[in-house]
Amino acid sequence: MIKKTELLFKKLNLALSRVEYSIKIEYDGVTPSVSEVRDSIVRTLGLSPNRLVIKKIDQVYGSYILRVLCNYYENEDVLKQLEPIFVLKRNNLIS
Repeated sequence: MIKKTELLFKKLNLALSRVEYSIKIEYDGVTPSVSEVRDSIVRTLGLSPNRLVIKKIDQVYGSYILRVLCNYYENEDVLKQLEPIFVLKRNNLIS
């Protein structure tokens, strides 16, 4: 269960029409799934889930903390042009 979601860093990348986020998530018990992490980020930052791509999830060894790198795109067309297919599938943005 996710206890806290905290924004660590936000970078506006105008060249690629996206915002890059670094986020810290604290949780209890079992490590949250990618979909639970995505839902927590969407709720906390007020973003559209169709334009959010989770790039990397790192677990801090020996603690209940995740560090997440994600990108939020201006529109879905740019997202599908820039992100690899396997990343889109992993994020359930294509089937």
